[in-house]
Amino acid sequence: MYTWSFTQTKQIMENAGVKVISFDLPGHGDDKTEIGEVSFAGYVQKVKAEIAKLSTPITLVGHSLAGFVISQVAEEMPEKIEKLVFIATMIPHLGKSVFEIIKEDNQSKLLQNLVFSDDQSWVTVNMEALKEVVYNGATIEQINAAAPKLVRQATQPFFAVVSTSENAFGKIEKTFIVCEHDKILSPNAQRNMSKAVGISKAFTISTGHVPQIENPEELAKLILKA
Repeated sequence: MYTWSFTQTKQIMENAGVKVISFDLPGHGDDKTEIGEVSFAGYVQKVKAEIAKLSTPITLVGHSLAGFVISQVAEEMPEKIEKLVFIATMIPHLGKSVFEIIKEDNQSKLLQNLVFSDDQSWVTVNMEALKEVVYNGATIEQINAAAPKLVRQATQPFFAVVSTSENAFGKIEKTFIVCEHDKILSPNAQRNMSKAVGISKAFTISTGHVPQIENPEELAKLILKA
């Protein structure tokens, strides 16, 4: 739904000697894809194109809705991925879409706080929801720094369905980082999903949904552990 900046987390990891590659998905950050052209398939193709440039297997990290994206990428090109790291993400299981996963999470505060466009092709949130739901664990300074990076989120990716197999996605080592104070996807939902897809390695971080804004140092440490 938003452009989540990993700038500080990336710098900390690089200082530890890890090569980190980050890029904007279609319609996010500096990518100017029109909202009507943004799709889940476009997200997947962007990630695959970036991975195809690399000669060695990688650890692929996804946050929030990107859990679906990296799962689909892992299913389609498992030979290129050594590990998957999920940060407060939705993970494909039982044929459910991201929308269905959030709707079934009775502790989530997201859906009732979304503001839809007239044609329902995109959503955003107001400032109150930004403070109380999205960045609920952030300081005012962190919120003020992150808020200008907000973008409208195309709704189409919320309804994509991903199917994974044991022979591709299932064979890749996975780690889940649970955000303990998350109001978009509750900690219980995060833990239940990780168990449903057989993830045994998990860490917990004491933040809301956006640890890369609230505590980038601790997030970097957990990704490195993964």
